[in-house]
Amino acid sequence: MKKRLLVAFLLLLPMAALEANEHKALELSTIQVIPIQDSSNNREYELFIKLPEKYEESDTKKHPVIYYTDALWAVEILSATTEYALEDAILVGISWQKDMTGAEKEWSSRYRDFKPEVLSNKKDKKSHKGEAHQYLAFIRNDVIKYIESNYRAKPDNRTYFGYSFGGLFGVYALISQPDTFQNYIIGSPSRLIGTYMDFRLESELNKPLIDIPKRTNVFIAYGELEKELGATVERFVRELKDQKLANLTLEPVVIESANHTTAFPKTSVRSIYWLAEKLKN
Repeated sequence: MKKRLLVAFLLLLPMAALEANEHKALELSTIQVIPIQDSSNNREYELFIKLPEKYEESDTKKHPVIYYTDALWAVEILSATTEYALEDAILVGISWQKDMTGAEKEWSSRYRDFKPEVLSNKKDKKSHKGEAHQYLAFIRNDVIKYIESNYRAKPDNRTYFGYSFGGLFGVYALISQPDTFQNYIIGSPSRLIGTYMDFRLESELNKPLIDIPKRTNVFIAYGELEKELGATVERFVRELKDQKLANLTLEPVVIESANHTTAFPKTSVRSIYWLAEKLKN
């Protein structure tokens, strides 16, 4: 009888502990959260920085860096995947703007920061003005500068990871300033890339859509069930292939049986393993 009472008591302990700490938030001890300011307009952001497990074992070894947007959404899956596939990389997540007054959602700034200005709808006053040019300048002048000044990061081995609207921003960075990163992972980008391509091709006649001065690797994916988006991405891929860019390596991928939501985790894992193979070469 006493034995059964003891077992029952032990089984209740986890529940009692849970109730006592039900409001305690989980903290990821391996990730540093660093405030950072856009030096051109004083907007406040945060960086989620994760160093390799063996980072402190060497004072001289430099590491590849993966920069990713929508940090709060992507931090867990990228952290977990790199633990197994790319344990030598530094992860740098970039948050949404932290001091955005009057924002409908905590992620509202992404619709402004990730969208090229030419895609702004001037007739729709509710539409967010595109400021991707400003956000890219922030990444180049503030985020990358901070990381490469404070950590042993390889300046010639930067990767960008973006999904959905973050993928659209990846397309913008690749086309406008491709030397920002050496590797681009673009997942299910917005259909707006078609409109953006039209603008570039019309406004810069007789010029290629993109000029790649250095070796650049691009992984671009979408879900098999994303029919309309898929057609736009395939058009973008054809445009890049038709230019026969010597410095561009392109890896287009269709995520089987996936829609815009379910393609995200599969894209994350497959792209990191793809990147690991690229970094071996």
